Amino acid sequence: MMANSSLNNNSSDAFGNPSQVFTSSSESFEFKVIKLFFYALIFLLSVSGNTLVCSVIIKRRRMRTVTNYFILNLAVADLAITCVCIPFDIPVQENNYRWIYGSLMCKLLYPLQTIAALVSILTLVAVSLNRFWAIVYPLRSQLTKPRAKAIISAVWVLSTLITLPYILVLRLDENVMSCEEIWPKNFNYRRAYTLSLFLVQYVTPLMIMAFAYLKIAHEMRKCVQKTDLINSDRVLVDSQRQKEARRVVRMLVVVTTLFAVCVLPNNLMWLWLDFGNGAEYEHFWDLVAVTNIILFANSAANPIAYTLCNENFRDEFRLYLSCDREMYKSILAISSPQKTTCLSYTEVLIQAQRQSAKAKKLNQILKETRETDV
Repeated sequence: MMANSSLNNNSSDAFGNPSQVFTSSSESFEFKVIKLFFYALIFLLSVSGNTLVCSVIIKRRRMRTVTNYFILNLAVADLAITCVCIPFDIPVQENNYRWIYGSLMCKLLYPLQTIAALVSILTLVAVSLNRFWAIVYPLRSQLTKPRAKAIISAVWVLSTLITLPYILVLRLDENVMSCEEIWPKNFNYRRAYTLSLFLVQYVTPLMIMAFAYLKIAHEMRKCVQKTDLINSDRVLVDSQRQKEARRVVRMLVVVTTLFAVCVLPNNLMWLWLDFGNGAEYEHFWDLVAVTNIILFANSAANPIAYTLCNENFRDEFRLYLSCDREMYKSILAISSPQKTTCLSYTEVLIQAQRQSAKAKKLNQILKETRETDV
């Protein structure tokens, strides 16, 4: 996820794609087959899972919460990473890393990958701070949906601005058909940018999120202690809300942890190459290929995390996948944000089945009427 690294002044993109032709250690046939298998599996899981996340949030009113808008943005970024990285990177890798897409794509492809990665981490920061504010300061003004949309737009703009230096230095060398970074020579801008980006897109965001979730955990512990001392209907309602809040926070912590674990190995590889002796290690590029797979796996893992850790997403996914299309459309038609918020998965199915039963009864009456007329 680093924007660039180098090997004898040859650079690499955000996801470990060399911006200069190099000779890597030859991959065995078995290694190549395993690598392509995981690429295909990750691509299918990520595209199907994140598309399902987007569909559920967009189509279901009750899912259009502030937190879910951020999750929608994260799913879009994951789709961008998957659809931009894997289909375009594999042909370059199989062509000995020679650039085959032209000068315009040299300026766009790798920066788009970096922008999507930055959007992911900044979105996670935004949602952690939103949860922090909602739980630690519940009586103060909370984030509204219009403001959440404005923050999401700002995240994309900021990510593009951070990536702008990378866009400006990329050039296509047609002599060797390589997409290169040409930095000014009077200062080691490349290393400075690599280190700065590592701090901006990994270290600092994780520190902010760790602080936010630790404060949230402390506040929730205090709420549990207060609830134990008081027993009333109001407290029972508040307790249910706290349980729901804990589920959401648990899901977000899992997603953040997945991001941190999946991203770190790739970052370390490029720091090793840029600031250490990674170039001297014979199997360096094989390790890069492995860390790339781990990196891309994060995009496929997020929808699984939503399913396992959040009951609302789990119910919506099950409803979307198990119902026939007409039944799902009828549920969308009869459900309002106020009604559906209180309905469980089973209740929604019962409601839909009742609608279907009414329709069948009406059809039977019409059929009998026609037969009588004849």
